[in-house]
Amino acid sequence: MKLFRSFTLLAALLPITLAAPTVSSARRDAASDDYNSRFLVYALSLEQLVFAFYDSSLSLLSADDFRAAGHPDYVRRGYEQIRKTYQDHSDYLINEISNLGDPDAAGHCDYAFPVKTTEDFINLSEAMQALAVSTFAGALEHSHSDIYTTAFGEMLGLEARYATWISTAVKYQDLADMSFESPLKLNDTWTIAGGYVTSCPPGTVPDDIFPKGLNDWPILTVPDTVRPGESISISFPNTLYTAEDTLFAGFMTGMNTESYPLVGNADGSFSVTVPQNIVGKGAVWLLIRK
Repeated sequence: MKLFRSFTLLAALLPITLAAPTVSSARRDAASDDYNSRFLVYALSLEQLVFAFYDSSLSLLSADDFRAAGHPDYVRRGYEQIRKTYQDHSDYLINEISNLGDPDAAGHCDYAFPVKTTEDFINLSEAMQALAVSTFAGALEHSHSDIYTTAFGEMLGLEARYATWISTAVKYQDLADMSFESPLKLNDTWTIAGGYVTSCPPGTVPDDIFPKGLNDWPILTVPDTVRPGESISISFPNTLYTAEDTLFAGFMTGMNTESYPLVGNADGSFSVTVPQNIVGKGAVWLLIRK
């Protein structure tokens, strides 16, 4: 299982490239250029993160590496197509941000990913696609422009196709038994993505270019292997709770979150039993709440 800030993905297509929509009238339709620019910069930061993941990983891993790991050639070709899609998404967003008068806000950060082997890459790609899908599912409600809402919907469709392709055609898993995606809040994705950032352009001030009110949630640490029905240990900084608070672990699948009380351990960590009913639900997000 991959470790993220505040949320943890327990997890567990045919590649198509999105043609950039024509949005020359976006400024006329937008209620606020500043709001739309910040919203697009937020989306761009995710697209650049995921593009950097695919680009750096595919540069590291050759076609022979994929073959040696038992994957047919179409798998690497599919990932190359996904990489191209993220580049196209990024180019589209950069162009729109520039049209709104904020070209300097479209710079990109540097990232580091824990990828050494083909399997590292494939497992993290499943998590990255789940992050992209849930981010766009949750972000749509924040759009103030019909044009950008449509563009985001088009991006979301491809993100979901790629997520399904990875989980089924690449990892040979069954389709997730879900009817709805899990919508992440802006702060959730902001925190998760921050775990991979190593540096950003000098002078970058997030409050000046990103949606207002973004915060980093504390880091949540869980075991590498999590199985339904087993008790797991969870630890995180005690900056957002007091000894008197009753804390719960929420397991989010689709639009449903089931919460279970955390039991304190002597070492300051907490324990909770992973519910059995998350089996087959695809991406499962773990969050801590009071």
